[in-house]
Amino acid sequence: MMNWQKLLSPARLGTRHSSVGAFGRSDFHKDYDRIIFSAAFRRLQRKTQVHPLPENDNVHTRLTHSLEVSCIGRSLGLMVGHRLSEKGSLPDTIDPDHMAAIVQAAALCHDIGNPPFGHAGEYAIRQWFIDADPAFTGSLSREQFADLTTYEGNAQGFRLLTNKRTGLYDGGMRLTYATLASFLKYPWSASGSPFPQKKKFGAFQKEFALLEEVADATGLIRTSDQAFCRHPLVYLVEAADDVCYALIDIEDGVELELVEFETLEKMLRPCIEGDLPAEYHREQNISRKISFLRGKIMSGLLDALVDAFVRHEEELLAGVWKGDLLACADGPYNELISTAKSFSEKQIILNRRKVQIEVGAFAHLETLLETFCKTALEVHKARSEADIPYRAGRVRELIGNDAMPIGASLYDLYLVILDYVSGMTDDFAARLARDIGGGQH
Repeated sequence: MMNWQKLLSPARLGTRHSSVGAFGRSDFHKDYDRIIFSAAFRRLQRKTQVHPLPENDNVHTRLTHSLEVSCIGRSLGLMVGHRLSEKGSLPDTIDPDHMAAIVQAAALCHDIGNPPFGHAGEYAIRQWFIDADPAFTGSLSREQFADLTTYEGNAQGFRLLTNKRTGLYDGGMRLTYATLASFLKYPWSASGSPFPQKKKFGAFQKEFALLEEVADATGLIRTSDQAFCRHPLVYLVEAADDVCYALIDIEDGVELELVEFETLEKMLRPCIEGDLPAEYHREQNISRKISFLRGKIMSGLLDALVDAFVRHEEELLAGVWKGDLLACADGPYNELISTAKSFSEKQIILNRRKVQIEVGAFAHLETLLETFCKTALEVHKARSEADIPYRAGRVRELIGNDAMPIGASLYDLYLVILDYVSGMTDDFAARLARDIGGGQH
């Protein structure tokens, strides 16, 4: 059985120092600050949420989506914290506000490892390694090959948050164990996944020892050699994400004129108690009407999610709960989110213009990976600087000579390349691919 004392560990990866009792600003609050001031977080401004490279500035990017998820996550964390405190479940050193800060920080960075072009970018990276000539992948172990052919933005995010290259010291950003465990939506490796068909995992082999350290520090229950149960607060982060992308995708669809406002209004109406005020019916601005409807729904939705979490606290702490909060939330909210997701997948995500741009995204990433991975092969085989061909040397300079040392393993070099590619914005990836390919895409 897990316990909140360990689950909410304020100690930091890379150092055992903690200051959870510090007046006004705990280590959990500092986690949020470290993430929001990072370059990786800033780059989310020009990364796809649903609609790649949008021409309309009012639709969501990964950055605005992440900020909204963190706001909902904070509210859920605070409300759950108060309910658990009233039950006497929380240790004396933890305030409800600390739980709010943990969920807020984990939610803020939940997409920080996503490559350019959204999920299309993940699929493109996976496919390149699946189709690659054996010269590129033949020397990889089974576990390393699985990392690349089931490439995951969540694992890339964990690497980014914990890798020394992102900071001066071991531990990368040196976030608290509690925040990192709450970030780990899939606390297992690619080869050790309990759900291999879903192609979801939380850490590459290179960082799996760090995942184990986080799991040990927070008391996560090991379920197999390379898998652990989820931290209970992961379910709050996941719920905040589901709420945002289900509802906001359709809002963006209205903004882009892919969906009629009346369709959204009809979908949301069953979750709103009572009659809508006369002011709503007189309002002509659709954006203001959408904001009003969202606000009316959010309060009841958050209450239902918090009730579900507290109701299932024992199963969550036992690591045996396999559901999601929305599925067991009282009221019409689960049906709303399910309907919204289904509608989004059929009417918005498969929009012809979006599909056309994603096909282009595959071409861009194929060009980049072909060039960069060929360079990795040259650097891996080289015995001295003189052995590296001129073009490969120039590409190596672009990524960073120190990051690609002579004779390094192919696996390590590929991860460095994926660090570089996944950090690109949509615009930069498209522009660099055109430059490398001589403007052919």
